[in-house]
Amino acid sequence: MCGIAGAFRFDLPPDTHHVESMAAVLGHRGPDSSRSIEVADGMMCARRLAIVDVEGGENPISENQQRTWVALNGEIYNHVPLRREQVGRGAHFATATDTEVAAHLLSEFPDASLARFNGMFAMAVYNVQARSLRLVRDRLGQKPLYYTFLPDSTLLFASELKGLLVHPQVARTLSASGLHEYLCFEYVPAPNTIYEGIYKLEAGTELIADRNGWKTRRWWTPPIPGSEPEFDHPQHATERIRTSLEMAVLERMRAEVPVAYLLSGGIDSTAVAAMAAKRSKEPLNTFSVVFDEPSFDESGPASRAAQHIGSNHTEVSFRAEQLQHVLEDIAASLCEPIGDGSLPSMWMLARSVRESGFKVALSGDGADEHFGGYPTYTAHKLARAAKPGRGLIRALSSRLPSSTDNLSTPYLARRFSEGLDHPLHRRNQVWLGAFLPEEISRLTGHQESPWNTVDQWAEGLSSLQNPVAKAMFLDQRLYLAEGVLQKVDRASMAHSLEVRSPFLDHNLVELAAHMPTSAHLKKTHTKVPLRKAVADLLPTSLVNRPKKGFGTPIGPWLAGPQSGLLNALPDLLEGLLEPQPVRTLIQEHQQGAQDHRRRLWSLLILSRWWRGPWGPRPNS
Repeated sequence: MCGIAGAFRFDLPPDTHHVESMAAVLGHRGPDSSRSIEVADGMMCARRLAIVDVEGGENPISENQQRTWVALNGEIYNHVPLRREQVGRGAHFATATDTEVAAHLLSEFPDASLARFNGMFAMAVYNVQARSLRLVRDRLGQKPLYYTFLPDSTLLFASELKGLLVHPQVARTLSASGLHEYLCFEYVPAPNTIYEGIYKLEAGTELIADRNGWKTRRWWTPPIPGSEPEFDHPQHATERIRTSLEMAVLERMRAEVPVAYLLSGGIDSTAVAAMAAKRSKEPLNTFSVVFDEPSFDESGPASRAAQHIGSNHTEVSFRAEQLQHVLEDIAASLCEPIGDGSLPSMWMLARSVRESGFKVALSGDGADEHFGGYPTYTAHKLARAAKPGRGLIRALSSRLPSSTDNLSTPYLARRFSEGLDHPLHRRNQVWLGAFLPEEISRLTGHQESPWNTVDQWAEGLSSLQNPVAKAMFLDQRLYLAEGVLQKVDRASMAHSLEVRSPFLDHNLVELAAHMPTSAHLKKTHTKVPLRKAVADLLPTSLVNRPKKGFGTPIGPWLAGPQSGLLNALPDLLEGLLEPQPVRTLIQEHQQGAQDHRRRLWSLLILSRWWRGPWGPRPNS
């Protein structure tokens, strides 16, 4: 796991004086070492978190003939069998690192190699003979990669936005569309960012640059759930899921450093830990977050899961009075706003795991998007029938008393009614996001559509009639790739912790997609084949436990013990948003008239970014 950065120009030698500074600001991603390589058309640098070949691994690195240089952020889990194949063809290796395996394969089979990599990665690949650069992002978007072009056509890239922002020629010009997208979705989806002229490489794509210019292309096409069902017998599907998940867990628990496990008490993280426990010679080390807010606290199920698998379990206490300190820590690190309310909890969890001496942790992320775990999928099936009566539904839901409990009925009812005004692909984002489009215009004073990226993804689904399949696909490409996984990456890597999720193995993802969506959801039951596949590994009480969601008690804390965080919010957002709508949100939330937790937390994060070290420079 690393942070990478670089500067390339193909018509004239580029100015590379700032590349090492670009990498230095990513030191939290790789505190163990730093290495820079200068080639004919530029320079690439990596900060290393040593996990594979701890003593001898180097990054960037080339194969032994130095035809291809690779800077890699992430892990290629199947590098050992790939190495054996290359040794059988006469290849020689100087290290045991996965980056050198990638360099050999990309040198010998530049077009076919990516499909053979099983892992999470963002990489820069320089071909010495062709004098070309490839920037590559993994299939599901687990590792980030940002890029921009300077006025002289120099291509800059970095693992985080801050790696570009420290370059003196990179302008910090706020993107109006990026701001509207953030307020709507709680993140800015690729290829956009919060800044004009700076881009995120999309998951499963690569950028290719040489003397003839540059282009992006998709190297992995995400499967549409249920579009090509292959399984006629449910038992066959269950067996395949079990086998594939076991292989994915085994690959991700291999490391030269101790491995921890994030345990929420849900079936996904418990199944991962239980499978690992069967393979481990020693008891696992598991971690979970504990709250004093009952509707958010999952310490009971997590404790039962830990006891069931016999792990050494650590409960990380997160109290209301800690929220302000965590918010300020996040603000100092976050170079692009991410409004996910579970970010503070993930931050606390990652910090505790790292302070306990672990560099690697396994999680259960990705199961809901690929196996149909969200209640929104059932809601989409109801939406068509409910749409004609949306006025009545909205009136009835507005009369429900407000509640700041986790997944409260009043909040879900109001959000459901608000989404009925939109087509499915936009409705899906409304249900998962913060502000409604009409609310954003009142906040910013500008009419700017937040829907462009969402609409583009939906274009490819126009002929698909299955609402659940559409929603699952959009969640995989947007909510998961650009929201959840970026939250996990920033929170974990801020503490130099690598988080691996077996449910993001592309073989398992493709297996799930080849099942009909009706198999995943039966009436109100979710993830049916997955639950059956892992039932024998779980405590009985967890097998059919409904989804609770990993979150933070933002709503009750901002209405109670941490309400003071909101006092200066309108002033902190001055020059960016209109103050009166912000004051109204604060008043309604604190008086208990409305639950505005998602809106207010998104604004708190935005205000800290706006005033923080990675926000726009004055007069820029």
